[in-house]
Amino acid sequence: MSAWVATARSLCRDPHPVRGLKRALAPVRAWFFSDAWSAAAAWFALALALLAILAWYFVLSPYGAPAAPVYAAY
Repeated sequence: MSAWVATARSLCRDPHPVRGLKRALAPVRAWFFSDAWSAAAAWFALALALLAILAWYFVLSPYGAPAAPVYAAY
């Protein structure tokens, strides 16, 4: 490897941004998948939020309603 490539590579903070993000979020991932009671509470809150989104979509919003036939307006 030439000296110029090594210098250019050393100037870059992290060549791959996802790798740095995975490294930064590793403690959170380890906690979330642990057996701690707070992690179980986080799983419950996440499941409750997802169920609330589904309930909003199918019950409260007009997006979940079936489409009306084309000839209904005539």
